[in-house]
Amino acid sequence: MTFDDLIAHLDQPGIDSDPARDIIHCKPDLSLDEALALQLAVKRRRVAAGDRIVGHQASFTSKGAQALFPSAPVPMVGTLLASLIRDNGAAVTLGSDEYFIETEIAVLLNRDLEGPDLSQAEVLAGVGGFLPAIEVAPLRSGVREGRYSWPHMVAVQKAEGGYVVLGSRLTSPHTLDISLEGCQVSIDGETRAGATGFEALGNPLAVVAGVARRLHAIGEKLHAGQIIITGSLPPPQVITRSMRVATAHFATLGTVTVRFN
Repeated sequence: MTFDDLIAHLDQPGIDSDPARDIIHCKPDLSLDEALALQLAVKRRRVAAGDRIVGHQASFTSKGAQALFPSAPVPMVGTLLASLIRDNGAAVTLGSDEYFIETEIAVLLNRDLEGPDLSQAEVLAGVGGFLPAIEVAPLRSGVREGRYSWPHMVAVQKAEGGYVVLGSRLTSPHTLDISLEGCQVSIDGETRAGATGFEALGNPLAVVAGVARRLHAIGEKLHAGQIIITGSLPPPQVITRSMRVATAHFATLGTVTVRFN
């Protein structure tokens, strides 16, 4: 299959929830870099249809998330479209899958970042501010059981069904050490878990550098104005359709809330 054939294969409804359509059945030797290039190409196809790329999302950056999937690539990078972003307090509809709530720090860039070996100081110089974030992430049937290859998981990252909810207050990067920023997540008023920014590869800035490294490997970079979601700090929390609201409380960044239909 050609690169365009693989893009067409991936740009189908339900491609992230059918192990029989795993991309390695089309190209058994597909590398993780090639899978990321395909993912980005699919998102650009959707941009051509009217959507917009707003940034990237990193997965498996905390020990809690890595414990759930110990063989996952770190960080695993997803490309965020505007259609996946929701404002603080928004309501989202849960489907039939199991869902996780992930409490995360979002990084807003004010300059381009590029290269395989960015230092945390170089990343910090490109940060315009931090935002609290919640990711509502579906866990597709078969993922936990290992029925998908990691190239397929990379290629279909942020395909459909999940959302990122952003807080409304931007905090200057020069007013805090983001690795020490504490947070707690509550569901229907019950506190479930807490953590600090350290859980994201030791510092969310290191996550941004890791995303830049992954993109550099396929000839891409991070752009000014993009938002980077740096991974769940507390262990991801399972939610069900009977639950109504989740809130992430940060010590300095403030709060962000999502409601469920």
